[in-house]
Amino acid sequence: MLFALVLNLCLGASYFGTKKALEGLPELTIVFLRTAVAVALVAPLAGAAPLREMVRAGPRTWATLVAMGGLGLALPIALGNYGVALSSASNASLLVGVEPICITLFGALVLGERLTRMRAIALALGVAGATTVVSNGIPFVGAGYTPHLAGDLLLVAHGAAWAIYTIAGKPLVGRFPALPVTAGALIVALPLLLPLAALELPRIATGPTLGPALAWAIGLGVFASGLGTLGWNLALARMDASTLAGFVFLQPLAGVLLGYYALGEPLSSSALAGGALVLAGVYALMWDAQR
Repeated sequence: MLFALVLNLCLGASYFGTKKALEGLPELTIVFLRTAVAVALVAPLAGAAPLREMVRAGPRTWATLVAMGGLGLALPIALGNYGVALSSASNASLLVGVEPICITLFGALVLGERLTRMRAIALALGVAGATTVVSNGIPFVGAGYTPHLAGDLLLVAHGAAWAIYTIAGKPLVGRFPALPVTAGALIVALPLLLPLAALELPRIATGPTLGPALAWAIGLGVFASGLGTLGWNLALARMDASTLAGFVFLQPLAGVLLGYYALGEPLSSSALAGGALVLAGVYALMWDAQR
């Protein structure tokens, strides 16, 4: 539980790194570079023998790994970027709760996990808290929420697709170590992201901003896409998917706090209130798991 808490707080720092990388690189190019760096880091650590063991496990394992890396990693990245393009970054932040909600629902329907009353309360607290943090007020009111039907539908699909990564990964980390599972999913996602990144080549900046942007992208690849996804799968191997889902709400909270301390962005009373709701939801999850 403490590992999942610290992990998601650290993953929240990726928002800050992404802002820096975007100063010289387009969105999908950053994601492709992050994934390539993560593959270069995690695959050698996993070793050839465990990866071969997964390949020899049969078509069902291959299909699950393809679902995890293709539908649960490459697809939501593309949906999210195009969703933001047709909607807005604010709407994307407000719809952050779709992923943990879908993980919880799919966990009950697909994995047979028990949805307790306390988990439902924790999820509701997390949704309310995270949306209050990012909307700087009453969710969908304080941010001046403006609907963009096509973009918002893509963002909802983006959150649902992210849930596939966790739901497909849960049975895999129950059979294989987290390290080769992480490497396998990244290897599947990398060639799928390549053509999307190639479309952005004309948008890559030249000049003094390119070097720092590349450095931030590499750092994101090491710490978020590489060690972050490995940490997620390590935590997933030890707890229910629906329990781990609730910790996702810590990520926007960490992003807001880092923006305040590192970038001097304002920290409102609404953000503090939302953060308190998020922490209450996380506490409820930890209390429920210890019962």
